[in-house]
Amino acid sequence: MLIEITSFGHKYGQPEADVMLDMRCLENPYWVPALRELSGLDVPVRKYILQDNDSAAYLQNMLTLVEMQAKLAARRGCERLRIAVGCTGGRHRSVTAAVLLAEHLRAEGHTVNLHHRDIERG
Repeated sequence: MLIEITSFGHKYGQPEADVMLDMRCLENPYWVPALRELSGLDVPVRKYILQDNDSAAYLQNMLTLVEMQAKLAARRGCERLRIAVGCTGGRHRSVTAAVLLAEHLRAEGHTVNLHHRDIERG
């Protein structure tokens, strides 16, 4: 089964997906001047988000939930699972979460395509 993960910004519209995950509740690097121009692909942004215990716990629960979803979908014979991970602008939190999710699912043996739809816009 192919797992397609798309990070996106809610202010640009939601992509079609089987699972929609909202990261707007996480700590927002946008409000830190030194992080604003960076993206979720940059280590300082990832560290900023993960330093917050609530954000880290939320992301860990996300990994557990999606891993179970992927197992069940594969067991049902699904050929594709589309996961959309959103934040406000699609540049920081959603990108960080999507990367963590893709890394985790690949480590579990899944085939994953990762796309950051709005990373340059947010």
